[in-house]
Amino acid sequence: MANADTENPFSVTSNKDHDVIILNNGLAALEIRLEMIERAKKSIDVEYFIYHTDVSSKLFTQALVKKAREGVRIRMLLDNFLIVGDLNPFYIHKLEKEGIEVKYFNNAAPLNIQYGQYRNHRKLLLVDGVEAITGGRNIGDEYFDLSDDYNFLDRDIYLKGEVVKTIGITFDEFFAAYISKRHAREEAPDKFSYSNIPVGGKGTMPARPTFRYNIDLKEWQDKVKKAEEFISTPVADEALLRENGKQYLDLEKGGICKKVSFYSEYPVIGQNNRLNHRVLKHELLKKITTAEKSILLESPYFIINKELGDALNVALTKKNKVDVRLLTNSLNSTDASYVYAIFDSTIEEWINKGLEPYIFNANKPGSYSIIQSKAGSARFGVHAKTFVFDEKEIVIGTYNLDPRSADFNSEMVVSYEGNPELAKIVSGNIEMRIKESFHLDSDDDVHSLEFYHTNFMKRLFYYLEKFPANSFSYLF
Repeated sequence: MANADTENPFSVTSNKDHDVIILNNGLAALEIRLEMIERAKKSIDVEYFIYHTDVSSKLFTQALVKKAREGVRIRMLLDNFLIVGDLNPFYIHKLEKEGIEVKYFNNAAPLNIQYGQYRNHRKLLLVDGVEAITGGRNIGDEYFDLSDDYNFLDRDIYLKGEVVKTIGITFDEFFAAYISKRHAREEAPDKFSYSNIPVGGKGTMPARPTFRYNIDLKEWQDKVKKAEEFISTPVADEALLRENGKQYLDLEKGGICKKVSFYSEYPVIGQNNRLNHRVLKHELLKKITTAEKSILLESPYFIINKELGDALNVALTKKNKVDVRLLTNSLNSTDASYVYAIFDSTIEEWINKGLEPYIFNANKPGSYSIIQSKAGSARFGVHAKTFVFDEKEIVIGTYNLDPRSADFNSEMVVSYEGNPELAKIVSGNIEMRIKESFHLDSDDDVHSLEFYHTNFMKRLFYYLEKFPANSFSYLF
């Protein structure tokens, strides 16, 4: 392996054996996370783009608190953009009181043109520096098949071996970065500040009446109580969820991989990041251009910028043409209709060049196991970020095929080779999802399937978003 002390830890390859488990099932992916936390002896590092305050996140958080009380060092790094409004500083205050260190990454507002678009999209659970999980899943019910409304078909990779230590080095750098900062909880309202204060002369400062103080105090107290209950109130279905999670986890496949690589972008924001410090993007583009027979792509979003377009053109125009297939979302299955508006405007060109796209139909695959009472009738969407090259190299991580991942977000992936059986398992799972999808074989297919099972409001948003989305596609 590249020596982390002398070479770049953000791009490493190891030829030593690694234990690998492919996590296709959502509840299995939650269970293995909980088991990893329970095994922790020294340290737990947590890094996510989204972190809700629902059933799965409550289980995950309470497991962390339990280990913190046992003396395990726990650090959490959460992207500021979507998390600060959900797992807000009131929750963080409670976690800090339990001894957990928490920081938010990049508190610049999204409308800050210079810095607001640079997000930490990495997803990581790292235990004792020896075992780790990364992939598409954040912490929230929709990632673990527990939402009654909408769930993601996702994929993670569990990893144990030499590369994990290097992944930990990159977490250290993100956690210590100048843009990773603690957020303090707001203080309780001060009654004195709501009183009239004489300022001399003829009048006084305008009053904030007592009833306004009482309302604000009650709101503050409710936030404190909600955070306390999140930490302390047991999850009613915990035993059932754990029992089913263990059963699903037993069905997941694993093995030994003899060549494992890890790639990540740096904890840097601003133009310097976009132009000079991209690592992962260039590795993926190289894999696309050097593929010899086939490329299988699974990404929830598919927006082609010039660099990705150039790489795909190389693959599609080789003398021995590379078979390039894509699984992504339909308008019905996506969680981002504006992204589909861009996809729908450009995909015909790529079909004519030889790309074979499939759009997911939003139904739970018949062979996919879930707790029916929780999500049996929910809509499903593809969320995995997985790429298979020549049926032998598998890349699993957080990188979407869109300009955000290419030019703005900090992302991470793990690739592995040397285990054909495990490669077939990943490819087979993607093929299972493709069977529940529509093949866009022609321009006519694009138009006839455009609004498959979509309601009036979704169609309306599609039309409203289409022009601005295409105009600003470089941001998506």
